[in-house]
Amino acid sequence: MKVGTGAIRVSSAILGALLPVIVAIGRPSHAAPTGITGVFVDVSRIVHNPHSNGDTWDLGWADDGSLYTFADDSRGFAEGKRGQNLNFDRLTGDSMEQLVGSSVNLMEEYGTSGQEIANGSNWKSTGFDCIDGVFYAFVANNWYGDHRAYGRGAVDPYLRQSALNLSLIKSSDRGKTWPRTAAENSAHPMWTSPKFSTAYFFKYGRNGGATMQDEQNRYVYALSNDGFWNDGENIYLARVSRSKIGRRQASDWQFYASGAWSPRVDAATPIAGFPNGQVKCTVGSPLWLAPVHRYVAVTWYNPEAADERLKWDYPSDRIFEFYQADHPWGPWSSVGQEKATEFIADRREKIHRWYGPSFSPAFVEAHADGSATAWMTFSGMTWEESPSSLYSFNACPVTFYTTPRPRRLQWINDSDASLIYSDGWRAEAHRGRGDYRDDLHVSATPGATVEFAFQGSGIEILAEKSGELGQVEVVIDGKSAGTVTEAQNPFPLLYQIPIYRNLALANGSHTVRLINRGSAGTHVTFDGYRVFGRDTDPTMSPPTSTASW
Repeated sequence: MKVGTGAIRVSSAILGALLPVIVAIGRPSHAAPTGITGVFVDVSRIVHNPHSNGDTWDLGWADDGSLYTFADDSRGFAEGKRGQNLNFDRLTGDSMEQLVGSSVNLMEEYGTSGQEIANGSNWKSTGFDCIDGVFYAFVANNWYGDHRAYGRGAVDPYLRQSALNLSLIKSSDRGKTWPRTAAENSAHPMWTSPKFSTAYFFKYGRNGGATMQDEQNRYVYALSNDGFWNDGENIYLARVSRSKIGRRQASDWQFYASGAWSPRVDAATPIAGFPNGQVKCTVGSPLWLAPVHRYVAVTWYNPEAADERLKWDYPSDRIFEFYQADHPWGPWSSVGQEKATEFIADRREKIHRWYGPSFSPAFVEAHADGSATAWMTFSGMTWEESPSSLYSFNACPVTFYTTPRPRRLQWINDSDASLIYSDGWRAEAHRGRGDYRDDLHVSATPGATVEFAFQGSGIEILAEKSGELGQVEVVIDGKSAGTVTEAQNPFPLLYQIPIYRNLALANGSHTVRLINRGSAGTHVTFDGYRVFGRDTDPTMSPPTSTASW
Protein backbone atom coordinates (compact mmCIF):
# COMPACT_ATOMS: atom_id res chain seq x y z
CA MET A 1 0.00 0.00 0.00
CA LYS A 2 1.36 3.40 -0.98
CA VAL A 3 0.97 6.72 0.79
CA GLY A 4 2.28 10.20 0.26
CA THR A 5 4.31 10.38 3.45
CA GLY A 6 6.22 7.88 5.52
CA ALA A 7 6.43 7.37 9.26
CA ILE A 8 9.30 7.14 11.76
CA ARG A 9 9.30 3.86 13.63
CA VAL A 10 9.98 3.95 17.37
CA SER A 11 10.89 0.96 19.50
CA SER A 12 8.26 -0.08 22.04
CA ALA A 13 11.04 -0.02 24.65
CA ILE A 14 10.77 3.76 24.90
CA LEU A 15 7.05 3.74 25.62
CA GLY A 16 6.43 5.39 28.99
CA ALA A 17 3.86 4.93 31.70
CA LEU A 18 1.03 7.25 32.65
CA LEU A 19 1.24 9.17 35.89
CA PRO A 20 -1.63 8.08 38.18
CA VAL A 21 -2.35 11.61 39.40
CA ILE A 22 -3.33 14.93 37.84
CA VAL A 23 -0.48 16.06 35.58
CA ALA A 24 -0.01 19.62 34.30
CA ILE A 25 0.52 19.76 30.55
CA GLY A 26 3.20 22.39 30.78
CA ARG A 27 2.36 25.81 29.45
CA PRO A 28 0.27 24.91 26.40
CA SER A 29 -0.08 27.86 24.03
CA HIS A 30 -3.51 29.48 23.96
CA ALA A 31 -2.86 31.46 20.77
CA ALA A 32 -4.95 30.31 17.82
CA PRO A 33 -2.88 28.18 15.40
CA THR A 34 -2.02 29.90 12.13
CA GLY A 35 -0.39 27.14 10.09
CA ILE A 36 -3.40 26.31 7.87
CA THR A 37 -4.87 29.19 5.89
CA GLY A 38 -7.64 27.44 3.98
CA VAL A 39 -9.24 24.18 2.93
CA PHE A 40 -10.55 22.74 -0.35
CA VAL A 41 -12.93 19.78 -0.41
CA ASP A 42 -12.58 18.24 -3.88
CA VAL A 43 -16.05 16.81 -4.35
CA SER A 44 -15.26 16.20 -8.03
CA ARG A 45 -13.17 13.21 -6.85
CA ILE A 46 -15.71 11.55 -4.54
CA VAL A 47 -15.15 7.80 -4.28
CA HIS A 48 -18.27 5.67 -3.80
CA ASN A 49 -18.08 1.90 -3.28
CA PRO A 50 -21.38 0.30 -4.37
CA HIS A 51 -20.33 -3.04 -2.89
CA SER A 52 -20.43 -1.60 0.64
CA ASN A 53 -23.36 -0.93 2.94
CA GLY A 54 -23.36 1.02 6.18
CA ASP A 55 -21.93 4.03 7.99
CA THR A 56 -19.31 5.14 10.56
CA TRP A 57 -16.36 4.19 8.35
CA ASP A 58 -13.28 4.98 10.46
CA LEU A 59 -10.12 3.62 8.84
CA GLY A 60 -7.18 2.21 10.78
CA TRP A 61 -3.93 1.53 8.94
CA ALA A 62 -2.54 -1.77 10.19
CA ASP A 63 1.00 -3.06 10.40
CA ASP A 64 0.25 -5.49 7.54
CA GLY A 65 -0.33 -2.50 5.20
CA SER A 66 -4.08 -3.03 4.89
CA LEU A 67 -6.82 -0.71 6.03
CA TYR A 68 -9.52 -1.98 8.40
CA THR A 69 -12.78 -0.46 9.55
CA PHE A 70 -15.95 -1.11 11.47
CA ALA A 71 -19.32 -0.31 9.88
CA ASP A 72 -22.59 0.15 11.75
CA ASP A 73 -26.19 -0.82 10.95
CA SER A 74 -24.94 -2.63 7.90
CA ARG A 75 -23.59 -5.58 5.98
CA GLY A 76 -20.27 -3.81 5.46
CA PHE A 77 -18.67 -5.64 2.55
CA ALA A 78 -20.52 -8.92 3.27
CA GLU A 79 -22.82 -8.74 0.24
CA GLY A 80 -25.87 -10.94 0.50
CA LYS A 81 -25.72 -11.10 4.29
CA ARG A 82 -28.19 -9.64 6.75
CA GLY A 83 -27.21 -6.30 8.28
CA GLN A 84 -25.64 -6.22 11.75
CA ASN A 85 -25.45 -3.55 14.46
CA LEU A 86 -21.72 -3.53 13.75
CA ASN A 87 -19.32 -5.56 11.65
CA PHE A 88 -15.65 -5.48 10.73
CA ASP A 89 -14.07 -5.23 7.26
CA ARG A 90 -10.71 -5.10 5.48
CA LEU A 91 -9.79 -2.87 2.53
CA THR A 92 -6.78 -3.36 0.27
CA GLY A 93 -5.39 -1.33 -2.64
CA ASP A 94 -2.79 1.22 -3.64
CA SER A 95 -5.07 4.26 -3.61
CA MET A 96 -8.40 5.30 -2.15
CA GLU A 97 -9.95 5.00 -5.63
CA GLN A 98 -8.80 1.38 -5.94
CA LEU A 99 -9.71 -0.01 -2.52
CA VAL A 100 -11.44 -3.39 -2.49
CA GLY A 101 -13.34 -4.41 0.62
CA SER A 102 -13.94 -7.80 2.18
CA SER A 103 -15.76 -8.95 5.31
CA VAL A 104 -13.69 -10.11 8.29
CA ASN A 105 -16.21 -10.47 11.11
CA LEU A 106 -19.99 -9.93 11.18
CA MET A 107 -19.82 -9.37 14.95
CA GLU A 108 -23.04 -11.36 15.34
CA GLU A 109 -22.91 -11.31 19.15
CA TYR A 110 -23.79 -7.58 18.96
CA GLY A 111 -27.06 -8.33 17.15
CA THR A 112 -28.63 -7.73 13.79
CA SER A 113 -29.16 -4.17 12.60
CA GLY A 114 -31.42 -2.32 15.04
CA GLN A 115 -31.69 -5.26 17.43
CA GLU A 116 -32.11 -3.93 20.96
CA ILE A 117 -30.79 -5.18 24.29
CA ALA A 118 -32.63 -5.01 27.64
CA ASN A 119 -32.15 -1.23 28.13
CA GLY A 120 -33.74 -0.47 24.74
CA SER A 121 -30.47 0.43 23.01
CA ASN A 122 -28.50 -1.24 20.26
CA TRP A 123 -24.76 -1.50 19.82
CA LYS A 124 -22.71 0.90 17.72
CA SER A 125 -18.97 1.39 17.21
CA THR A 126 -17.13 4.70 16.93
CA GLY A 127 -13.32 4.95 16.72
CA PHE A 128 -10.99 2.18 15.51
CA ASP A 129 -7.22 1.92 15.13
CA CYS A 130 -4.35 -0.54 14.90
CA ILE A 131 -1.72 0.26 17.54
CA ASP A 132 1.48 -1.79 17.77
CA GLY A 133 -0.05 -4.71 15.90
CA VAL A 134 -3.24 -4.89 18.00
CA PHE A 135 -6.69 -3.71 16.88
CA TYR A 136 -8.76 -1.49 19.20
CA ALA A 137 -12.32 -0.16 18.88
CA PHE A 138 -14.84 1.67 21.03
CA VAL A 139 -18.40 0.31 21.32
CA ALA A 140 -21.38 1.81 23.17
CA ASN A 141 -25.13 1.66 23.66
CA ASN A 142 -27.08 3.90 21.27
CA TRP A 143 -30.73 4.95 21.27
CA TYR A 144 -32.04 6.21 17.92
CA GLY A 145 -33.32 9.78 17.76
CA ASP A 146 -36.98 8.77 17.66
CA HIS A 147 -36.50 6.75 20.88
CA ARG A 148 -36.36 8.07 24.44
CA ALA A 149 -32.93 9.61 25.07
CA TYR A 150 -30.69 7.16 26.95
CA GLY A 151 -33.71 4.85 27.24
CA ARG A 152 -35.41 7.07 29.79
CA GLY A 153 -37.44 10.25 29.92
CA ALA A 154 -38.51 11.93 26.69
CA VAL A 155 -37.31 11.95 23.10
CA ASP A 156 -34.47 14.46 22.66
CA PRO A 157 -35.83 17.83 21.38
CA TYR A 158 -33.24 17.78 18.57
CA LEU A 159 -34.07 14.15 17.70
CA ARG A 160 -30.45 13.24 18.39
CA GLN A 161 -29.22 9.67 18.71
CA SER A 162 -27.99 9.35 22.30
CA ALA A 163 -24.96 7.25 23.30
CA LEU A 164 -23.74 5.93 26.64
CA ASN A 165 -21.89 3.04 28.31
CA LEU A 166 -18.66 3.03 26.31
CA SER A 167 -16.18 0.14 26.32
CA LEU A 168 -12.89 -0.62 24.55
CA ILE A 169 -12.57 -3.93 22.75
CA LYS A 170 -9.41 -5.33 21.18
CA SER A 171 -8.32 -8.03 18.75
CA SER A 172 -4.93 -9.70 18.50
CA ASP A 173 -5.88 -11.90 15.54
CA ARG A 174 -6.71 -9.34 12.83
CA GLY A 175 -10.32 -8.91 13.88
CA LYS A 176 -11.41 -12.53 14.06
CA THR A 177 -12.16 -12.33 17.79
CA TRP A 178 -12.85 -9.31 20.02
CA PRO A 179 -12.66 -9.73 23.79
CA ARG A 180 -14.40 -8.14 25.87
CA THR A 181 -17.67 -9.82 24.89
CA ALA A 182 -20.90 -7.97 24.21
CA ALA A 183 -22.33 -9.47 27.41
CA GLU A 184 -19.41 -8.13 29.46
CA ASN A 185 -19.72 -4.68 27.89
CA SER A 186 -23.43 -4.64 28.62
CA ALA A 187 -23.10 -5.73 32.23
CA HIS A 188 -19.93 -3.78 33.08
CA PRO A 189 -19.23 -0.89 30.65
CA MET A 190 -15.84 0.76 31.14
CA TRP A 191 -17.27 4.30 31.16
CA THR A 192 -20.79 5.37 32.07
CA SER A 193 -20.30 9.14 31.73
CA PRO A 194 -21.67 10.93 28.65
CA LYS A 195 -18.35 12.84 28.55
CA PHE A 196 -16.68 9.72 27.19
CA SER A 197 -19.30 7.90 25.14
CA THR A 198 -18.48 8.46 21.43
CA ALA A 199 -14.68 8.18 21.39
CA TYR A 200 -12.47 8.41 18.29
CA PHE A 201 -8.70 7.91 18.21
CA PHE A 202 -6.28 10.53 16.96
CA LYS A 203 -4.60 9.01 13.88
CA TYR A 204 -0.86 9.34 13.31
CA GLY A 205 -0.08 6.78 10.61
CA ARG A 206 0.53 3.11 10.01
CA ASN A 207 0.31 0.81 13.04
CA GLY A 208 -0.73 3.71 15.25
CA GLY A 209 2.12 5.94 14.09
CA ALA A 210 5.42 6.68 15.78
CA THR A 211 6.30 10.32 16.38
CA MET A 212 7.52 12.43 19.27
CA GLN A 213 4.77 14.96 18.57
CA ASP A 214 2.93 15.53 21.87
CA GLU A 215 4.61 12.39 23.20
CA GLN A 216 2.54 10.27 20.84
CA ASN A 217 5.17 7.55 21.19
CA ARG A 218 4.01 7.31 24.83
CA TYR A 219 0.30 8.15 24.69
CA VAL A 220 -2.82 7.32 22.72
CA TYR A 221 -5.27 10.25 22.46
CA ALA A 222 -9.03 10.17 21.85
CA LEU A 223 -11.86 12.71 21.50
CA SER A 224 -15.50 12.29 22.51
CA ASN A 225 -18.55 14.49 22.66
CA ASP A 226 -21.09 14.61 25.48
CA GLY A 227 -23.25 11.61 24.69
CA PHE A 228 -24.68 11.93 21.17
CA TRP A 229 -23.95 10.15 17.89
CA ASN A 230 -24.89 13.39 16.13
CA ASP A 231 -25.04 17.08 17.09
CA GLY A 232 -23.39 16.97 20.49
CA GLU A 233 -22.74 20.12 22.49
CA ASN A 234 -19.20 19.73 23.89
CA ILE A 235 -15.99 17.91 22.94
CA TYR A 236 -13.63 16.32 25.47
CA LEU A 237 -10.13 14.84 25.29
CA ALA A 238 -8.70 11.69 26.88
CA ARG A 239 -5.40 9.81 26.75
CA VAL A 240 -3.93 6.52 27.92
CA SER A 241 -0.41 5.19 28.11
CA ARG A 242 0.41 3.37 24.90
CA SER A 243 1.95 0.60 26.97
CA LYS A 244 -1.26 0.17 29.01
CA ILE A 245 -4.03 0.53 26.43
CA GLY A 246 -4.18 -3.24 25.98
CA ARG A 247 -5.16 -3.70 29.63
CA ARG A 248 -8.53 -2.08 28.90
CA GLN A 249 -8.75 -0.61 32.37
CA ALA A 250 -10.74 2.62 32.71
CA SER A 251 -8.48 3.63 35.61
CA ASP A 252 -5.52 3.86 33.19
CA TRP A 253 -7.11 6.73 31.29
CA GLN A 254 -6.76 10.46 31.94
CA PHE A 255 -8.99 13.36 30.89
CA TYR A 256 -8.07 16.90 29.97
CA ALA A 257 -9.36 19.26 32.64
CA SER A 258 -8.61 23.00 32.40
CA GLY A 259 -4.94 22.64 31.44
CA ALA A 260 -4.17 19.47 33.41
CA TRP A 261 -4.76 15.72 33.19
CA SER A 262 -7.20 14.15 35.65
CA PRO A 263 -8.00 10.46 36.26
CA ARG A 264 -11.67 11.47 36.73
CA VAL A 265 -13.85 11.58 33.63
CA ASP A 266 -16.35 13.84 35.39
CA ALA A 267 -13.57 16.45 35.77
CA ALA A 268 -13.11 16.76 31.98
CA THR A 269 -13.63 20.23 30.50
CA PRO A 270 -14.47 21.09 26.88
CA ILE A 271 -11.56 21.54 24.44
CA ALA A 272 -11.10 25.20 23.48
CA GLY A 273 -11.89 26.25 19.92
CA PHE A 274 -14.60 23.75 19.07
CA PRO A 275 -18.18 25.14 19.00
CA ASN A 276 -18.83 24.05 22.58
CA GLY A 277 -22.23 24.98 23.94
CA GLN A 278 -23.75 24.75 20.45
CA VAL A 279 -25.44 21.75 18.85
CA LYS A 280 -22.48 21.33 16.48
CA CYS A 281 -20.04 19.09 18.35
CA THR A 282 -19.67 15.70 16.70
CA VAL A 283 -16.28 14.70 15.34
CA GLY A 284 -14.62 11.66 13.77
CA SER A 285 -10.94 10.73 14.04
CA PRO A 286 -8.60 13.74 14.02
CA LEU A 287 -5.38 13.35 12.01
CA TRP A 288 -1.83 14.49 12.64
CA LEU A 289 -1.13 15.99 9.19
CA ALA A 290 2.64 15.73 9.26
CA PRO A 291 3.44 17.70 6.05
CA VAL A 292 1.87 20.86 7.51
CA HIS A 293 2.73 20.01 11.13
CA ARG A 294 -0.85 20.45 12.33
CA TYR A 295 -3.71 18.38 13.66
CA VAL A 296 -6.84 18.51 11.51
CA ALA A 297 -10.36 17.41 12.42
CA VAL A 298 -13.81 17.60 10.85
CA THR A 299 -17.04 18.15 12.77
CA TRP A 300 -20.50 17.59 11.31
CA TYR A 301 -23.90 18.94 12.25
CA ASN A 302 -27.46 19.65 11.19
CA PRO A 303 -28.04 23.44 11.06
CA GLU A 304 -31.78 23.14 11.74
CA ALA A 305 -33.24 24.38 15.01
CA ALA A 306 -35.07 21.93 17.25
CA ASP A 307 -38.52 23.01 16.04
CA GLU A 308 -37.45 22.46 12.40
CA ARG A 309 -36.53 18.80 12.92
CA LEU A 310 -39.78 17.10 12.07
CA LYS A 311 -38.57 13.55 11.48
CA TRP A 312 -35.67 11.44 12.76
CA ASP A 313 -32.83 11.80 10.64
CA TYR A 314 -34.19 13.79 7.69
CA PRO A 315 -32.09 16.98 7.85
CA SER A 316 -32.48 19.62 5.16
CA ASP A 317 -28.69 20.02 5.16
CA ARG A 318 -25.51 18.71 6.78
CA ILE A 319 -22.42 20.86 7.30
CA PHE A 320 -18.86 19.58 7.60
CA GLU A 321 -16.58 22.09 9.36
CA PHE A 322 -12.80 21.69 9.34
CA TYR A 323 -10.51 22.57 12.25
CA GLN A 324 -6.79 22.77 13.00
CA ALA A 325 -4.71 22.77 16.18
CA ASP A 326 -1.10 22.63 17.31
CA HIS A 327 -1.88 20.04 20.02
CA PRO A 328 -4.71 17.61 20.81
CA TRP A 329 -5.87 19.89 23.64
CA GLY A 330 -6.07 22.85 21.26
CA PRO A 331 -6.99 25.54 21.02
CA TRP A 332 -8.69 24.46 17.79
CA SER A 333 -9.76 26.92 15.09
CA SER A 334 -12.00 26.62 12.06
CA VAL A 335 -10.40 26.72 8.60
CA GLY A 336 -13.54 26.28 6.45
CA GLN A 337 -16.68 24.28 5.82
CA GLU A 338 -18.66 22.46 3.14
CA LYS A 339 -22.44 22.02 2.97
CA ALA A 340 -24.19 19.00 1.48
CA THR A 341 -26.71 21.24 -0.29
CA GLU A 342 -23.89 22.93 -2.20
CA PHE A 343 -23.34 19.89 -4.40
CA ILE A 344 -25.52 16.82 -3.60
CA ALA A 345 -28.87 16.84 -5.41
CA ASP A 346 -32.04 15.44 -3.88
CA ARG A 347 -33.90 12.55 -5.41
CA ARG A 348 -36.37 12.43 -2.56
CA GLU A 349 -37.10 15.31 -0.24
CA LYS A 350 -34.44 15.87 2.43
CA ILE A 351 -32.68 12.54 2.29
CA HIS A 352 -29.47 12.79 0.27
CA ARG A 353 -27.19 14.11 3.00
CA TRP A 354 -23.63 13.22 3.90
CA TYR A 355 -22.61 12.54 7.50
CA GLY A 356 -20.12 10.73 9.75
CA PRO A 357 -16.83 12.17 8.41
CA SER A 358 -13.47 10.87 9.64
CA PHE A 359 -9.88 11.23 8.40
CA SER A 360 -7.82 8.34 7.03
CA PRO A 361 -4.19 8.01 8.16
CA ALA A 362 -3.29 6.49 4.77
CA PHE A 363 -2.83 8.15 1.36
CA VAL A 364 -1.70 11.52 2.73
CA GLU A 365 -0.03 13.63 0.02
CA ALA A 366 2.41 16.50 0.47
CA HIS A 367 2.55 19.16 -2.27
CA ALA A 368 5.29 21.48 -3.49
CA ASP A 369 3.37 24.62 -2.44
CA GLY A 370 3.41 23.50 1.20
CA SER A 371 -0.15 22.18 1.24
CA ALA A 372 -1.18 18.61 2.01
CA THR A 373 -4.13 16.42 1.07
CA ALA A 374 -5.83 13.87 3.32
CA TRP A 375 -8.75 11.58 2.54
CA MET A 376 -12.01 11.98 4.44
CA THR A 377 -14.39 9.03 4.69
CA PHE A 378 -18.14 9.54 5.14
CA SER A 379 -21.55 8.01 4.53
CA GLY A 380 -24.90 9.46 3.59
CA MET A 381 -28.63 8.91 3.69
CA THR A 382 -30.91 7.48 1.09
CA TRP A 383 -31.83 4.26 2.89
CA GLU A 384 -33.00 2.66 -0.34
CA GLU A 385 -31.07 -0.39 -1.52
CA SER A 386 -29.79 0.67 -4.93
CA PRO A 387 -26.39 1.26 -6.56
CA SER A 388 -26.92 5.01 -6.21
CA SER A 389 -27.40 4.81 -2.46
CA LEU A 390 -25.15 7.06 -0.39
CA TYR A 391 -25.44 4.63 2.55
CA SER A 392 -22.05 3.14 1.73
CA PHE A 393 -18.31 3.64 2.04
CA ASN A 394 -17.57 7.03 0.49
CA ALA A 395 -14.41 9.14 0.52
CA CYS A 396 -13.26 12.53 -0.69
CA PRO A 397 -9.85 14.29 -0.77
CA VAL A 398 -9.45 17.41 1.37
CA THR A 399 -6.51 19.78 0.81
CA PHE A 400 -5.20 22.03 3.58
CA TYR A 401 -3.23 25.13 2.50
CA THR A 402 -0.49 26.92 4.40
CA THR A 403 -0.24 30.01 2.20
CA PRO A 404 -2.94 32.59 1.42
CA ARG A 405 -5.30 31.53 -1.37
CA PRO A 406 -6.61 33.90 -4.04
CA ARG A 407 -10.11 35.04 -3.18
CA ARG A 408 -13.11 34.53 -5.45
CA LEU A 409 -13.76 37.71 -7.42
CA GLN A 410 -16.36 36.75 -10.03
CA TRP A 411 -18.95 34.06 -10.67
CA ILE A 412 -19.88 33.95 -14.36
CA ASN A 413 -23.06 32.05 -15.19
CA ASP A 414 -23.31 29.81 -18.25
CA SER A 415 -25.87 32.23 -19.75
CA ASP A 416 -23.51 35.25 -19.64
CA ALA A 417 -23.30 37.25 -22.88
CA SER A 418 -19.49 37.07 -22.90
CA LEU A 419 -19.49 33.29 -23.52
CA ILE A 420 -19.11 32.08 -27.12
CA TYR A 421 -20.83 28.76 -27.85
CA SER A 422 -20.37 26.78 -31.06
CA ASP A 423 -23.17 24.77 -32.61
CA GLY A 424 -24.02 21.67 -30.62
CA TRP A 425 -24.96 23.32 -27.31
CA ARG A 426 -28.42 23.95 -25.91
CA ALA A 427 -29.51 25.98 -22.90
CA GLU A 428 -31.71 24.36 -20.25
CA ALA A 429 -33.42 26.37 -17.50
CA HIS A 430 -35.71 25.76 -14.51
CA ARG A 431 -34.38 22.24 -14.07
CA GLY A 432 -34.62 22.30 -10.27
CA ARG A 433 -31.43 20.26 -9.87
CA GLY A 434 -29.22 22.71 -7.99
CA ASP A 435 -27.33 24.32 -10.88
CA TYR A 436 -26.15 27.90 -10.47
CA ARG A 437 -29.12 30.21 -11.18
CA ASP A 438 -31.09 27.05 -12.06
CA ASP A 439 -29.82 26.85 -15.64
CA LEU A 440 -27.19 24.94 -17.57
CA HIS A 441 -25.75 24.41 -21.05
CA VAL A 442 -25.69 20.86 -22.41
CA SER A 443 -23.94 19.34 -25.44
CA ALA A 444 -24.23 15.90 -27.02
CA THR A 445 -22.08 16.85 -30.03
CA PRO A 446 -18.42 15.72 -30.00
CA GLY A 447 -16.13 18.66 -30.73
CA ALA A 448 -18.63 21.33 -29.63
CA THR A 449 -16.85 24.21 -27.87
CA VAL A 450 -17.45 27.10 -25.52
CA GLU A 451 -14.89 29.92 -25.24
CA PHE A 452 -14.35 32.85 -22.90
CA ALA A 453 -11.68 35.16 -21.49
CA PHE A 454 -11.03 36.39 -17.97
CA GLN A 455 -8.52 38.40 -15.96
CA GLY A 456 -7.13 36.95 -12.76
CA SER A 457 -4.80 34.33 -11.35
CA GLY A 458 -7.18 31.40 -10.88
CA ILE A 459 -10.27 29.70 -12.22
CA GLU A 460 -12.79 27.00 -11.39
CA ILE A 461 -14.90 25.54 -14.22
CA LEU A 462 -18.27 24.25 -13.04
CA ALA A 463 -20.45 21.43 -14.32
CA GLU A 464 -22.66 18.59 -13.17
CA LYS A 465 -21.33 15.11 -12.51
CA SER A 466 -23.32 11.91 -12.90
CA GLY A 467 -22.97 8.46 -14.39
CA GLU A 468 -24.40 9.44 -17.77
CA LEU A 469 -21.99 12.26 -18.60
CA GLY A 470 -18.86 12.34 -20.77
CA GLN A 471 -15.51 14.15 -20.93
CA VAL A 472 -14.38 17.71 -21.55
CA GLU A 473 -10.96 18.95 -22.68
CA VAL A 474 -9.78 22.19 -21.06
CA VAL A 475 -7.52 24.48 -23.10
CA ILE A 476 -5.93 27.43 -21.24
CA ASP A 477 -4.17 30.15 -23.28
CA GLY A 478 -3.97 27.85 -26.28
CA LYS A 479 -2.43 24.89 -24.41
CA SER A 480 -4.32 21.78 -23.39
CA ALA A 481 -4.66 21.37 -19.62
CA GLY A 482 -5.95 17.84 -20.10
CA THR A 483 -9.29 16.10 -20.25
CA VAL A 484 -11.61 15.94 -17.26
CA THR A 485 -14.51 13.56 -16.75
CA GLU A 486 -18.02 14.53 -15.73
CA ALA A 487 -18.92 10.90 -15.04
CA GLN A 488 -19.62 9.94 -11.42
CA ASN A 489 -21.03 6.46 -11.27
CA PRO A 490 -22.76 5.18 -9.25
CA PHE A 491 -23.72 8.22 -7.21
CA PRO A 492 -26.61 10.67 -7.04
CA LEU A 493 -26.29 13.74 -9.24
CA LEU A 494 -23.68 16.29 -8.17
CA TYR A 495 -24.05 19.94 -9.20
CA GLN A 496 -21.91 23.13 -9.25
CA ILE A 497 -18.84 20.88 -9.24
CA PRO A 498 -15.40 22.40 -10.05
CA ILE A 499 -14.39 19.84 -12.67
CA TYR A 500 -11.25 21.90 -13.37
CA ARG A 501 -9.45 24.12 -10.84
CA ASN A 502 -6.22 26.09 -11.18
CA LEU A 503 -5.40 28.86 -8.70
CA ALA A 504 -1.74 29.19 -9.72
CA LEU A 505 -2.03 30.98 -13.06
CA ALA A 506 0.09 34.04 -13.79
CA ASN A 507 -1.88 37.14 -12.94
CA GLY A 508 -3.36 38.73 -16.03
CA SER A 509 -5.57 37.97 -19.03
CA HIS A 510 -6.36 34.35 -19.97
CA THR A 511 -8.43 32.55 -22.57
CA VAL A 512 -10.28 29.28 -22.03
CA ARG A 513 -11.73 26.84 -24.52
CA LEU A 514 -13.79 23.81 -23.49
CA ILE A 515 -14.23 20.97 -25.99
CA ASN A 516 -16.75 18.15 -25.77
CA ARG A 517 -14.61 15.00 -25.98
CA GLY A 518 -17.47 12.62 -25.29
CA SER A 519 -18.67 10.02 -27.75
CA ALA A 520 -21.64 10.71 -30.02
CA GLY A 521 -24.83 11.00 -28.00
CA THR A 522 -23.01 11.32 -24.67
CA HIS A 523 -23.88 14.56 -22.91
CA VAL A 524 -21.54 17.01 -21.22
CA THR A 525 -22.57 20.04 -19.17
CA PHE A 526 -21.29 23.54 -18.45
CA ASP A 527 -22.57 25.68 -15.55
CA GLY A 528 -20.21 28.66 -15.75
CA TYR A 529 -16.94 29.51 -14.02
CA ARG A 530 -15.48 31.32 -11.03
CA VAL A 531 -12.55 33.75 -11.26
CA PHE A 532 -9.97 34.09 -8.47
CA GLY A 533 -7.34 36.70 -7.74
CA ARG A 534 -5.62 38.71 -5.03
CA ASP A 535 -6.60 42.15 -3.84
CA THR A 536 -3.26 43.47 -5.10
CA ASP A 537 -3.79 42.17 -8.65
CA PRO A 538 -3.81 45.33 -10.80
CA THR A 539 -5.63 43.76 -13.74
CA MET A 540 -8.78 42.67 -11.89
CA SER A 541 -11.89 43.68 -13.78
CA PRO A 542 -15.45 43.87 -12.41
CA PRO A 543 -18.06 41.28 -13.49
CA THR A 544 -19.14 41.56 -17.11
CA SER A 545 -22.76 41.95 -16.02
CA THR A 546 -24.82 42.01 -12.85
CA ALA A 547 -26.26 38.63 -13.82
CA SER A 548 -22.78 37.12 -13.62
CA TRP A 549 -22.15 37.85 -9.95
